[in-house]
Amino acid sequence: MEARCAGEHARWGCLVVNAHAGAENGDPEVRDLLDQHHQELRGAMHAALVTAEEHGQLAAGTDPRAAAELLALLAYGVNLRSRSGADAGALHATVTAALQSLSSLASAEDLAQ
Repeated sequence: MEARCAGEHARWGCLVVNAHAGAENGDPEVRDLLDQHHQELRGAMHAALVTAEEHGQLAAGTDPRAAAELLALLAYGVNLRSRSGADAGALHATVTAALQSLSSLASAEDLAQ
């Protein structure tokens, strides 16, 4: 978040988020690539959440599939908001709140770092 909000690459967003938000997303080939990327990102988040669940780190009643979608959308949102000049501290607080809502641990602060 710091790199997205300050320094040389501030406000760049990311290629995938920029493509989602741009006119090029109407191209079927681009749409297929964006969908594939989303499936891979969501899949990686799901695998991490299943592992967390196996270790008793996921809040009771959390659906790993729905939570993976939430985290994928959060990642896109962080990149989009950083592109529009959002404060890194505010983004960090939002990510921390999302992780805390999914965690059975006393504090998800370590997870956000």
